[in-house]
Amino acid sequence: MSRQRSLCLMVAVWLLGACVGEDPNKTPLPELPPVVNTVVAPRPPGPIVPARRVTLVLTGEVRGELEPCGCPTLPFGGFPRRERLLSALQDEGAPLVQLDAGDALLRGLATSKAGEREERGALILKLMGAVGVDVMAPGASDLQAVGLAGLKEAEAAGLRLSSATWLSEATGAPVFPAAVVVEREGLKVGVVGLSAPPREGAGVVAAPDTVAAARAAVASLPEGLDLIVALGNLPEVEARRVLEEVPGLSMGLFTQGDSFDEPRQLGGVAWVEVAPRGRYVSVARVRLGSTAGQGVEAEAEPGWAALVGLLVRRERLEAGEARDQLDAKIAALEAELGAKAAGRNLAAVESRPLGSDLDGPAKVSAAIDTYKGVRVSQAKAQVQEAPPHSAGYATSGECVRCHSLQFARWTYTPHAKAVSSLSRRGEQQNPECVGCHTTGYAEPGGFAETTPSALRTWGGVQCEACHGPLKGHPRVAEAAPQPVTEATCLGCHDAANSPNFDYTSYLRQVICPADPKPGDGEGTVESLRPGSPGGQKLVDLFTLHEAQRQL
Repeated sequence: MSRQRSLCLMVAVWLLGACVGEDPNKTPLPELPPVVNTVVAPRPPGPIVPARRVTLVLTGEVRGELEPCGCPTLPFGGFPRRERLLSALQDEGAPLVQLDAGDALLRGLATSKAGEREERGALILKLMGAVGVDVMAPGASDLQAVGLAGLKEAEAAGLRLSSATWLSEATGAPVFPAAVVVEREGLKVGVVGLSAPPREGAGVVAAPDTVAAARAAVASLPEGLDLIVALGNLPEVEARRVLEEVPGLSMGLFTQGDSFDEPRQLGGVAWVEVAPRGRYVSVARVRLGSTAGQGVEAEAEPGWAALVGLLVRRERLEAGEARDQLDAKIAALEAELGAKAAGRNLAAVESRPLGSDLDGPAKVSAAIDTYKGVRVSQAKAQVQEAPPHSAGYATSGECVRCHSLQFARWTYTPHAKAVSSLSRRGEQQNPECVGCHTTGYAEPGGFAETTPSALRTWGGVQCEACHGPLKGHPRVAEAAPQPVTEATCLGCHDAANSPNFDYTSYLRQVICPADPKPGDGEGTVESLRPGSPGGQKLVDLFTLHEAQRQL
């Protein structure tokens, strides 16, 4: 009897499980795919040679930036700070090789005039030579800034340029050496320049096969080099192909691709990128324990990164007991690292911000100050060239006579306070910055003197900064307000100074209200504060504006 009960119980449990498994409200999950190991295994050691150190300093995509001012989101960068950083790196004792991956000269087509473009580009090429750039791989925007003639002039002045991928449109020959060798304190570093395809009409064409051009450039280098570096501004997919398919490379140093990536390994080669706008410098402190063909491992050995940290600290200490204690730690760590690093090339890479901690005297500052003086002189000449239809700008002091409601709303916007961000940093007289924080600077019929009284009159992004010069309006028919488009804003809200700019959302913050109808009762300053009923009317007006714009 008990055996029958047990059998019945087992059948019941089985049936219950079957019912649960057939529940129509439950969806069976598919089997998970097998786990794929994405960790790159360390490269087997190569030939063992006596350990040497070298520091590679990488810049790229400086894009015309000379120094930080009050407008960037992160006020980093500038050639004076770079000069001071390089001096500090020299003090660490390792040979220093400075490389630039190109796209250095053009600030932006929307933010610079043709003549000013060449002047700025020529200055940056001069500054690159002054701070000791060893090799530059020019980019397509560099050709737009100064042309092939300007780059050739810089080369003749002593700046070494390399590009295996740019050929003369007329002859098919390389316009710059495909590869060069930098010698520093007994070390020899081969550099292969890899430039992105140029725009048409520059007298330069791209090599038909980037990988083939890179292979030929590497093969042209002499034997016995300590390091072979691919340097340039290729699109990310092409940079990847080069590092995967070209043998003999030790490292790839490139401008950022689709986005800035941390150092990584590809095909046994370290791939290092540099952040744009010259606000950061990528510093690769390399320990060479093998030949160039072994490739460099980035961030693969924590012991080397730790040792680098101690070596950097040591240079900042005066001779004494503390330094002696640190020397003992360094010796112990070097002994421990010796066996692990035998036959390997290791790199500890740092993305170093050029922040205010690097402020101070710099030799390049004189050239920048001279350039600013030229810009001020140009501004004074340009303001005399008033537009034909009027005498130039009226300023908001005239606009408020008829547009008091719009003026009142404007006073609540960031545009009205644009000069204050410069004043906080003492940059209110910097011609590099003033134009986007005032109205009419260096424009025909505008202003050029940045005195306190002038900035009180012209300061802020006033009506005419967006709608054009309106002196004589409404009496002069030609002095009519211009419509505001996205292109109007991009002259100042560019990627460098307004990286989060979104036309639609930003326009909501500054759009002018319509004049109230008689008896509306809402035409007061207080009614225009953001969040008030009047402020909501501005949002409604913006929606109407957008609808009309898209018709």
